[in-house]
Amino acid sequence: MSLKKPEASGLPPAGWRNWIEVPLVIAGGLLVFSLMGLSVSDALLRSFFNKPIFGANDYAQILLSFVVSLSFPLCVLAGRLIAIDTLVLKLPLAVQMVLDWMVTALGTVMLGYLSWRAFSNALEAATFGESTMLLQLPFGPSYYAVSAGCGLAALVLVLERITR
Repeated sequence: MSLKKPEASGLPPAGWRNWIEVPLVIAGGLLVFSLMGLSVSDALLRSFFNKPIFGANDYAQILLSFVVSLSFPLCVLAGRLIAIDTLVLKLPLAVQMVLDWMVTALGTVMLGYLSWRAFSNALEAATFGESTMLLQLPFGPSYYAVSAGCGLAALVLVLERITR
């Protein structure tokens, strides 16, 4: 539906947004730069010295799962959810609001389900000892991160709807 940033709609931004957005952006930036540094270092060491970083792909796999988990709530905060509202904008405002609430509820349910599934996968990964191929890094923390990211995105989606 019409999920715009509060600044774009003329409303002042809600104060809670900064408490969520700033730490996520900082953590995401640090993780992306770590991933970039790892990839570039591995490529340079492989090319010039024939000495790649042992397990670089395993580290990259884990780092990438954390980056993706941070992106879920940031996408909601940025208003970057997929929305096709061409027909909805032609409807009366009351109908638009009902549809916006329905889409928010559906999005919250889907993100909540993904959070629950990722959490249960983390428990299974810990039980069965799932890990990366080379370094045997456990997958559990990655699943927990995805679970937390989806859960936070669901919460932010509801908060965005309520504070608008």
